[in-house]
Amino acid sequence: MNFYKKRFILCISALFSIFLFLGGCKSEKIVIEEMPPMSERTIEKFTITQTEDGKLKMIIEAESAIIDEKDSIAHLKLPIVKFYDNGNYASTLIAEGADINLETYDVEGIGKCVIDTANNEHLQTTNLMYNAKKNLIYSDNNVKIKKPGQTIYGTRFDADTKLETVTIKNQRTVLD
Repeated sequence: MNFYKKRFILCISALFSIFLFLGGCKSEKIVIEEMPPMSERTIEKFTITQTEDGKLKMIIEAESAIIDEKDSIAHLKLPIVKFYDNGNYASTLIAEGADINLETYDVEGIGKCVIDTANNEHLQTTNLMYNAKKNLIYSDNNVKIKKPGQTIYGTRFDADTKLETVTIKNQRTVLD
């Protein structure tokens, strides 16, 4: 009987040890939290058209755009902005990048910015702004405007989209 008692005590001890071991292991509950909705989305081959009184005012095309819905801004990569005056083509802005306010259609050209007009004029600057309500392009940076027969250099400019009315600070003109 001693053998059976020892075996019984050994089995009870083993079961008790297993019970303590398993009781000491804490089971983890996996919690999957719901992700908040993203306020940004990416669009490839982005295009936006603005009209005024049924006539074209602006067409923006970009390689891609990241739309920030919270701030109503589209961050554009390699945008091409075509400006129109009463539905007639006025000029084209090409920039390295741009931000457009989706409520006001104001555009901020980022990096190198080039504008070519229908009148064969060419403007170069960096980081320019376009105010859609005033139909005004401006920058506080150096500017170079090449017109037939002359090249104008300066800092801080503002102009309409046709480059017909241009104000340049510290202007220097070189006749060709």
